[in-house]
Amino acid sequence: MKNELSASYSKALELHNKILVSAQLAQNNLWEMCAGLKEMRDGKLYKELGYQNFEEYCGAEFNMSRRNAYYYISIMENMSEKNVKTFSQMGKSKLFLLSTLSEPEQEKLTAENDVESMTVRQLEAEVKALKADKAKLEKDRDDTAFQLELTQQEMKHLKTENKARQTTIDEQAEYIREMESRPVEVAVAEPSEDVRQLKLTIKNLERTTDEQLAAVQEEHLAAERRLRQDHAKELESKLTEQAQAYEQKLAEVAQAAGDDKQVFKAYFTAAYDAFNRMLAFAEKSSDKLFFQLKITNLLNTLTTANKNM
Repeated sequence: MKNELSASYSKALELHNKILVSAQLAQNNLWEMCAGLKEMRDGKLYKELGYQNFEEYCGAEFNMSRRNAYYYISIMENMSEKNVKTFSQMGKSKLFLLSTLSEPEQEKLTAENDVESMTVRQLEAEVKALKADKAKLEKDRDDTAFQLELTQQEMKHLKTENKARQTTIDEQAEYIREMESRPVEVAVAEPSEDVRQLKLTIKNLERTTDEQLAAVQEEHLAAERRLRQDHAKELESKLTEQAQAYEQKLAEVAQAAGDDKQVFKAYFTAAYDAFNRMLAFAEKSSDKLFFQLKITNLLNTLTTANKNM
């Protein structure tokens, strides 16, 4: 038991000293400090140092408020190590605002804006605008999906009604066949006007059913087209933004490097990353065969171009 306590105390003390050093060099070691704070909190190792809770530990050792401590932990939990180290010079407040976005949104915002020179209030406004655009896009998509679901339900209901009508039509048709198959002297006694009206009713029922079904099917197809178009526009927009960001980064590398090998390395890294993203997208698709054929064609084209280079 004593050995276990000693081991825990040693681990806590070692982690504590690591956080102290990281806090002093926060700009260069921000990720390590955030990760250390998270581990200290999650593992409750502050108790080994004589503190009752994490807030007491942060306040006594670093003069750090509970809010700031959790800001740092949130940054670590919601941003990649690469982005934290890249944007560490921006300061805690800006990093926390970026951490409230997804990683693609972080890259979009930092690629389109000079975040380092922006004020915290300006960055907060940009984050809110980006979230509002995302919320509107998701709402439009949800509305379209809801309309599509309503149309599907209406089609299901109409098919049920159509089945009931068809049963009525079959019964009436059977009645007509029975009447027409009777002996001539009996058939003459039956009022022919009833038969004519019955046939007319059947035709009207069939025509009304066909027209309603055709209208609902057309509305269903239109809703599907709108949903696909919205998805295609969103995907095209994201691909365009990603391509522009890559081009900008590659241009900056080419200008700074002045070395063909370094420029090629930058292009290769960007292409490799894009190819992996494409594979990940295709893997999640329900139509994998289609994407496998497209990727095979791409590889064949690249192989041919490489040979002819």
